[in-house]
Amino acid sequence: MEKDRTYFEGLIARYFSKEATPAEIGELSSWVTESPENEAVFSESRYAWMAFEEVRITGLADVDEAWEAFKERAGINEETKSAVVSRQKVVSSRQSAVGSQQSNIPRAIPMYNILLRVAAVLIILAFPAFHLYKYLQQPAIKEFAAGTGRAETLLPDGSHVMLNSGAVIKYPERFKGKKRAVSLDGEAYFDVAHNASKPFIIATDGIRVEVKGTSFYINTRSWSGDFELVLTSGKVELYFENQPGQARVLNPGEKAIVHGNQIIISTNTDANYMAWKTHKISFNNEPLNSVAATLSKVYQANVRLGNTSLAGCRLTATFDNQSLESVLNVLKATLDVDIRNSGSLVEISGKGCR
Repeated sequence: MEKDRTYFEGLIARYFSKEATPAEIGELSSWVTESPENEAVFSESRYAWMAFEEVRITGLADVDEAWEAFKERAGINEETKSAVVSRQKVVSSRQSAVGSQQSNIPRAIPMYNILLRVAAVLIILAFPAFHLYKYLQQPAIKEFAAGTGRAETLLPDGSHVMLNSGAVIKYPERFKGKKRAVSLDGEAYFDVAHNASKPFIIATDGIRVEVKGTSFYINTRSWSGDFELVLTSGKVELYFENQPGQARVLNPGEKAIVHGNQIIISTNTDANYMAWKTHKISFNNEPLNSVAATLSKVYQANVRLGNTSLAGCRLTATFDNQSLESVLNVLKATLDVDIRNSGSLVEISGKGCR
């Protein structure tokens, strides 16, 4: 199907905003040389872009006001007033400004700058404004990954995120619109900057977590395969993407597990849910299979039991920023077990406990 002029106007906007691919640049070049009319469209777009950039950089026009007027005319903001009224106000205000300055223009500002000022507004409101708006205003998506160790980052709104090994978060370079949306794969701890008018939303595999300012632990792929969330402070709404009207609310100290199509909320009884971040571990008569799972997460190691009879052994101990080797020595002395540590695998063996 033959591509129309609107398509190439969008391609021109991508070219000037430095977002066009080499293939798109080649396609645009061929189109421009096809006819004098196409060349004229490209030239007019280039002059318009240069005028817009000069005004934006020098601040000779109220570009923000012009964009707001354009959004109203295009119906981008549902709460705006009539597009016709908005455009009349913008154009009228610009005409009044020019009229009042024609008799007394400071010599430091040449006449062509005044004309450029008016032209820039008209460009934004008329000549391919939709494409300028789309490509100038759409923020790029960034990706931050923890790799083989823990890593932390600040999001554009000041929210703090710590990722556990292998976790990945994607977010826009700046939050626009009425929501702060990010996506997460893996295990992380969020301390979200408060903004009551702009909810913070985490998306992952059909599940949505919505907050306004709070701290919480989240794991999109726990060892059991379930989604887990533990709320530290504030309030969280948890729901399925296709059922936003059936959100479940969590209060501090509560834990949510998403198992299949169910959201199960209970009081959090896992004292070590943040041990991977704090390296402070506390076991109170904890079964050895649970101890092994916690040590695996905290020390990024594969700790497993050599036989099922060991699961009945229980441990009571506290560790504060101790090495895995130190913790394993305590296990050996306390539970009379043998431990083989090959670096990639830690195997606990022994007779077991009654």
